Amino acid sequence: MKQRRYFIYLMPVLFLAVLIVGCKPRIDTMAHIEKLFIKMVDKSAGKLDLNADQKMKLDELKTAIRKNFQEGGKEKKEAFMKIKEEGMKENPDIGRMTALFQGSIRDESQRINQAFNLMLSFQSNLNEAQRRKLTQMISERVKKWD
Repeated sequence: MKQRRYFIYLMPVLFLAVLIVGCKPRIDTMAHIEKLFIKMVDKSAGKLDLNADQKMKLDELKTAIRKNFQEGGKEKKEAFMKIKEEGMKENPDIGRMTALFQGSIRDESQRINQAFNLMLSFQSNLNEAQRRKLTQMISERVKKWD
């Protein structure tokens, strides 16, 4: 009977703890997107049989992608801090807050586009057979979207 009472008290406490942790705002989407891009690049490159020079260029590509998203993450945090500062004022300017948020989303979109451009520029390092294989891999991935 005593164990059941502890269980009954423990369940609401655990539920509230999970609820509180789950409600924490997550604004670090740039780090998540960075990981996805790096994973995608590594997975594709692993199937292309790259030579030493190409592997060096691949490392440079991954470094550029990381730098791109880390800078974007810093900019996004700064924008959210400005939004928070504005929101804490006695008379916050909703228009300014909205403009800052929209700018943050626009910047995030541009960072993603920049990462794709970096990946496209890497293709110039591939030979014809590797390009065909990469094109085939991309086509297979796209076919799975349905």
